[in-house]
Amino acid sequence: MTLRRSPTLLAVALAIALTVTDGAMAAAETTGQQRSEVTLSATSWGYVDSATPTTANFKPSGNLPIGTWDNTPHLQRSYLNFDLSSLRGVPFTTVLLSAGETHYVDCGSRATEVWRTSAYTKQSTWQNRPAERTRVASRGADGTCIDNDATFDVTTAVRDAVDHKDRHLTLGFRVAEAHEADPAFYRLIEAPATLRVVNNAPPAPPTDLRTNDEPCAKDGTGALVRRQLELSAQVSDPDGDFTSGQFTWWPVADPSQRHTGAGSGNPAAAYPDTSDLADGTYAWEVYAQDSWGAKSSTVGPCRFTVDRTDPNAPAVVSATYPAGAEGGGVGVAGEFTFSPNGSTDVVRYDYNFGANTREIAAGPDGTATVSFTPTANGWQSVIVRAWDRAGNLSLSTYYSFLVKETRPTVTSDRYPPQGGPDDGIGVPGVFRFAPGMPNVVAYDYRLDDGASATVTAGQDGVAEVTITPATGGDHVLFVRSTDTSGVTSPEREYRFLVDASPVVSGPENVDLGTSATYTATPRMPDVVEYNYWFASAESTKWTVKANADGTATLPVEFTSADQNLLRVQARDASGGLSPVTEKRLSLNTWRPTIGHEGDIATEGRAATFTFTTPMPNAVEFEYWLTADPATRWTVPVGGNTSTVSYTPPRIGDYEMVVRTRNTAGVWSSTDNITWTVTNDPTVTSKEFQANGRVFPGTFTLEARQPGAVAFEYSFDWGPFQQVAAQNGRSVLAWTPPLPPEGWASHNLRVRTVTADQVSSQENTYGFSISSAPYVSSKKYPESEWSGGAGVPGTFTFTPGMPGIVSYTYYVQNDRGAVTEELTVPADSSGAGTMTWTPPDRGIYSVTVWGNTADGTRSGGIGYSVYVN
Repeated sequence: MTLRRSPTLLAVALAIALTVTDGAMAAAETTGQQRSEVTLSATSWGYVDSATPTTANFKPSGNLPIGTWDNTPHLQRSYLNFDLSSLRGVPFTTVLLSAGETHYVDCGSRATEVWRTSAYTKQSTWQNRPAERTRVASRGADGTCIDNDATFDVTTAVRDAVDHKDRHLTLGFRVAEAHEADPAFYRLIEAPATLRVVNNAPPAPPTDLRTNDEPCAKDGTGALVRRQLELSAQVSDPDGDFTSGQFTWWPVADPSQRHTGAGSGNPAAAYPDTSDLADGTYAWEVYAQDSWGAKSSTVGPCRFTVDRTDPNAPAVVSATYPAGAEGGGVGVAGEFTFSPNGSTDVVRYDYNFGANTREIAAGPDGTATVSFTPTANGWQSVIVRAWDRAGNLSLSTYYSFLVKETRPTVTSDRYPPQGGPDDGIGVPGVFRFAPGMPNVVAYDYRLDDGASATVTAGQDGVAEVTITPATGGDHVLFVRSTDTSGVTSPEREYRFLVDASPVVSGPENVDLGTSATYTATPRMPDVVEYNYWFASAESTKWTVKANADGTATLPVEFTSADQNLLRVQARDASGGLSPVTEKRLSLNTWRPTIGHEGDIATEGRAATFTFTTPMPNAVEFEYWLTADPATRWTVPVGGNTSTVSYTPPRIGDYEMVVRTRNTAGVWSSTDNITWTVTNDPTVTSKEFQANGRVFPGTFTLEARQPGAVAFEYSFDWGPFQQVAAQNGRSVLAWTPPLPPEGWASHNLRVRTVTADQVSSQENTYGFSISSAPYVSSKKYPESEWSGGAGVPGTFTFTPGMPGIVSYTYYVQNDRGAVTEELTVPADSSGAGTMTWTPPDRGIYSVTVWGNTADGTRSGGIGYSVYVN
């Protein structure tokens, strides 16, 4: 891989570094030391032209041509003479010929060459043009259309002339021979041109060589590299010139495989692509080069090692918890050792036992050991990955093991883990301990933060203890076993609930307006009274004294439809409160129903509503609109119903709510009805529905806007037209246009207006028109299994458009055509018939279209025939 500096960047750097003068030796202001520079102008110049082979063009005014400027053989070459006598004994490092372009023909066509030639004189013509000796420089297309500051490096030619004590140097411009006759390559060169002669000091040798910011390693492996690689060095130039680092790197085992790259900045840096480099150790060196091409001495070599190979998936072993087998136990710590499994440069591992991922450094031998204490029995696992020195990551090793259950099991009929029966505080319960490991002789146990106790196990390792909870709520019983050798198991935590809330009994299905009695039974000692209330009314509570046995009777009257959750709480002699018991009730709220009669959706039209109640002794209905709940009306109950009338004042959405009151003043729950009031007219049509045909028909328009005097209508989004309303009604006649494709969809928009030009809502009536004929058959009704193979059937065609004189049809099944196209005539009414005999059982389709006398064809229609 080779990295090269951009020519554009070099050109910019040169332009910045140079200071041009019109005299002899001059000093240039730079950021570093001084640089000497001589500017030499051409002493004479001119060109030769093949179109005028005997004509001399010595020191002409204007610019110098090269190439051909038309499609005829008209070749031109230009020449510059320079006096080099002032350079004798003067040191210089670079000479640039400045010859800016002033004209081009084709932006992408440039093939300019500079040659050292014999002398150009006043007598030089095309026939007697200077002889070309050596090509000094050239330039092709580089993305710039025209370069006003074009320069050519002619150092070698000038140095050769000075060394040979040649006073004069002639440089010739031409288009390369392969393109010289192509007008696209024609250019004009600025005249007179100049030579810039620069004495430039080379850059200093690079310093502070680093690989990925690690100091230069002269031997060994050097910095380890995985993906990113940066080679850098500090560069400087005594003249303050733009300076880059030129880097070279190669495998230590094969120095012939050299790669190069360049970098600018300070430090200058190159970024080799490690994907191009095989794993192994490499050496590298660097020299500095300024914008004039001057180079420092080379510094290095340094070393780095590429390692893009992932380590092997690690090996895992554990004596306490062997792979795929049972071992250890809950609460038993076990050591797990990770090893590199053949990899030689593993430095750390990451691992997790089903929770957060952690890391551990590897020892000198590449291994690491961690400790893990399981908190649950059953299958568990650890996932481990290895990292090498270069940061490469291995695949995961999945190590599974089975944790023994050595903790004892705890059971209790009185106090199971999910709660308990209705006995509560102070009720003794038996807890049974069973061994989780062999040879258990005793159990240590404690309740919550209480003192520990010990119970001896039977020969089967089982023991039972009786515990009487003194408080309600959640409790934890801690139990551990001990075997004959004195080894204790991890602790078992057995959690259970002592429910101290009272037990409430009584009816669950109740009726609004009635009363019921509930009994409260305590589940904590010394209960003296009960508070009870409904969840819907927290501020209204009742209190009753408890009997000597702690029970109490709770009388309840159901007076509100939201009394469906009864809450009860006990209080003991010290003022302590039990948890709250909630008893959910199914309350019959005697909800009424609302029905309506007739049309309730038309503006200004009275709507009739019927209320019906199942409530005993109901005396009245109360009803209102949700939009105005403060305004309510009442109506007496007749039997169990009442009827009311309501006229909506405007269009829009409405909701009516109703409830019932009985003789005791109890209100039922509510029922509601919603509806929308509109005033758009209705549109009906017998002829124009889903699939109308191309025959005249009518639309009947019915107004629903109070005071409507006219209808406004529009077909297919066209302009509205108006027709008067007669008693709120109008009949609109219409003849459909012939559908160009045999079928078309249409819409009719209709609204009404009052005498004051108030418009109603708009109704859009959609329908379609087809020119296809109708098809019918008594023997073979459409899509019904009938007839049979060999049983003929008559099919009648009636027109879907005027002027039909014949019908064309064919029959096909799912395998293709059964008949060719056949034509039958239409009678004077436009109807036609055909008789067809099915050859076999199956499903067929009769496709038909009508024809007019002028050859117009109607739309087609398919008729499905199911043959038994």
